[in-house]
Amino acid sequence: MPAAKRTPTDSWPAMDAGSRAGQRVTLSAPVAVPLTMSAVFPLLRRRLGPRRAYNTGFVIYWLGWCAAFPLWALGPRGVVRVLGNGRPPGAANVALTALPLAGAVATELLPNRRLVDRQVAGVMIGTAAINAVGEELLWRGTFLAQFPEDIVRGALWPLTGFTLWHLAPQIILPSSRGRAGFLLGAAVVGAASTTAAWRTGGLRAVLLPHLLTDTCGVRAARFRLGL
Repeated sequence: MPAAKRTPTDSWPAMDAGSRAGQRVTLSAPVAVPLTMSAVFPLLRRRLGPRRAYNTGFVIYWLGWCAAFPLWALGPRGVVRVLGNGRPPGAANVALTALPLAGAVATELLPNRRLVDRQVAGVMIGTAAINAVGEELLWRGTFLAQFPEDIVRGALWPLTGFTLWHLAPQIILPSSRGRAGFLLGAAVVGAASTTAAWRTGGLRAVLLPHLLTDTCGVRAARFRLGL
């Protein structure tokens, strides 16, 4: 994953001294998120049942890890800068981020398209928007802002955490492709987003492709509705 040359206007927001003190905590997230959420989902399932546990677990993930943690690590202004930064992606990065979308359309959306009605479509779009923005902020924006010149800590390490976290919700809703197949798909999505974000210096090039990819989750949306 080659690092693109960055200009001051395109680079990731610089962290102040106080934010740098939290870098060690940030580096713990790729371990902490999979572990905590792998404990939360089965605990919720015992108390709430599968569907409510699945929905509640994601709300905890979105509010706690995807929203509160980046706000703590970067501050409100840092979050806004991270979400708004980025050069035009160029043809290569557009093609790169389109690959996971094409795979999701072919394997998830098209085979299940007849199961999509207005209610299911609304849940697909709504949850995809929340999840895509939150995950890009947590797994790409927070790390690349704090470690803008370190490809291991700023890109590869959070990509590992992003991939492994996807084991947690499968405790309740296993993928039809199996855990290994689902993790591979998550790794592809994460690698495409990480590479494009790193090259362009921001999240603007990756938010929409991630959202569209997540929107293809027909089965998950129906499960959320109890169908």
